[in-house]
Amino acid sequence: MTRWLWLGLALVACAQVASAGGPPGRRDGDRGGPPDRGRFEMFRPDAFGQRGRSNAFDAARRYFDLTPEQQAALAKLDEQRDAEEREARAELTKRLDKKFAALIVEVFPADQKAKYEGVLAALAARDEAIEAAQKEFRAVLDKVRTATPAQRRGFFFSRDGLPNTKADIIRQYINLTEQQHGAVDGLQRDAWTALRDKMRDIPRPQDWRDADARQKYADAMRKAREAVDTQTAQAMALLLDPEQKKAYDAAAAAMDLCNKKIAEADDACEKKLTELVGAEKAKAMRAGGFGQGGWLMGPPPGGPQGPPPDGGAPKGDAPKATAF
Repeated sequence: MTRWLWLGLALVACAQVASAGGPPGRRDGDRGGPPDRGRFEMFRPDAFGQRGRSNAFDAARRYFDLTPEQQAALAKLDEQRDAEEREARAELTKRLDKKFAALIVEVFPADQKAKYEGVLAALAARDEAIEAAQKEFRAVLDKVRTATPAQRRGFFFSRDGLPNTKADIIRQYINLTEQQHGAVDGLQRDAWTALRDKMRDIPRPQDWRDADARQKYADAMRKAREAVDTQTAQAMALLLDPEQKKAYDAAAAAMDLCNKKIAEADDACEKKLTELVGAEKAKAMRAGGFGQGGWLMGPPPGGPQGPPPDGGAPKGDAPKATAF
């Protein structure tokens, strides 16, 4: 389990460190990007001898020498396509869920149908509240954004097209000078070093079958990440000029409000699920995503007892972060 955990963290860290200070590029997917994003070209489907599906953006970027202005225009259109694809996918998912929920309910005996429908209603209410909160957050980001897609730098894992941390707001939504970019990239590298050191000190469960121990471990990992994220964003914010800081403060406040509403939606859903299926099963609602449970919370593939004490985690003398 810990081997997989460290592998996942290493991949995330490598992506962040490799891109810090590098050319601007897409955050997710691979429908193209500025032509100098060569460091990620090795991950294209056709790089392994498989024919990848091209699209309108590939055609423009591969076969034409674009000016910086044209590249910026394509980046904006690519971002617009992302938003429309995300919305279309969400609508399709809702339609399919509704269709198959009507079929699934017939699997249950008569005395369980109402309970199943109640669970669906609780989850749907939570999802609607989360979507509304994210929509509000996205609207604020659109208003305060000062960086165009072509000006952004770095790589970050997006949650529904939204920044995951306040540091991501600065790196992806604020138009930084080259000097600011360099300082921000250095702080980001220090952050990953600090996070790695903190996670090494978190004791791993002795028995991965113990749900409470797994939850404590996940909570400790989350708190460590949040602490580093907070310190990183605070240090980055000191680099901003008054106008940049004003835009950042508005976006950061919107993120706090969005996270608060999401937590409230989760709490309300868990309370309702507890009434329907019991507390133990209701807890599973929060254990479905990366970093919130999911593979982190499940028993390790090596066996129920988990990894040996060293866990295969990298040891040695790691460089210490100077900013933390």
